[in-house]
Amino acid sequence: MTRGESTNDDRDPAAADQMTALERRARRLLLVYPPDYRRDRGEEIVGTLLEATPEGRGWPRVRDVRALALGGLKARAAQNRQRTASANLRVAIMAGLAMYLRYWFTGYVYSIQWVSPHSAWLDGSNNWTAIMAAVLISATIVLAWVAPRAVTVLVCALAASAAVVLFALEIGGPAAVLGPRLLQVVALAGLAVLAPRAGHSSRHWLWLPGVMAVSTIPFALNVGYGWFLTSALPLLVIAVAGLLWVAVDARLIVAVLTFLAVTALQMPAAGIRSGIGMLAALPFLGVVLALAAPAIWLLRRQSARRPVS
Repeated sequence: MTRGESTNDDRDPAAADQMTALERRARRLLLVYPPDYRRDRGEEIVGTLLEATPEGRGWPRVRDVRALALGGLKARAAQNRQRTASANLRVAIMAGLAMYLRYWFTGYVYSIQWVSPHSAWLDGSNNWTAIMAAVLISATIVLAWVAPRAVTVLVCALAASAAVVLFALEIGGPAAVLGPRLLQVVALAGLAVLAPRAGHSSRHWLWLPGVMAVSTIPFALNVGYGWFLTSALPLLVIAVAGLLWVAVDARLIVAVLTFLAVTALQMPAAGIRSGIGMLAALPFLGVVLALAAPAIWLLRRQSARRPVS
């Protein structure tokens, strides 16, 4: 019987409520462990934590929380080492491409909602292509992580690519418009190629593009919080989290660097005729690639040497 269970019928109700709260908080702390580990040993860890907590406390002791957190980090690091370097790198690149495509999903939402139908580059006749591009890009991102069949992802990626190119052609823009759209097609193709392989990653990585999409929707809807608060700040928080987490799992920071690298290519894609965009993007791209080299090296060290049978 655990500390969270009542041992007699005349127990003080306030104490029972306190013990219930203690057990609930102890179970929240278990989230630091991987799902499989929680399923196999979660009850044992909670029971030990409750037994070690003195009577009358609503939270476990600081030293017990610290020990639990360190144990969870070690368990996650050990889990990551069960996958090969190629599998871990594939997950990180997929997450980065998904973040990039979510950025464009928000752009199409903005096109649908707030650009005047009488605009020179968007009229009411092609609003449907913006809607189609937004929906199909979103569907491709989700299917890349959860679809059981490769053909599903491939068909959706091809449909999204067609919608993106059609949108660019309909608005009648120059290479500055078409170039970034072609880069979206490359990102969609990347998701379609990476997703179907054996052992592709858990759907929990969808939180990354999800955060990017939700945080930028206020900007897309012209709410007025400013670009920094709705776009740059969430990315900065994710990047800082990736740096703090890098010793346990380098995939998050590699995903962020993938997103930054592809985003940096938008500038030369937009300035494809003049070449000015390429010169402006090179320093930033160089910094991103310089940071990516040690991050990928660390990811390789965190991975299994050979496939686990």
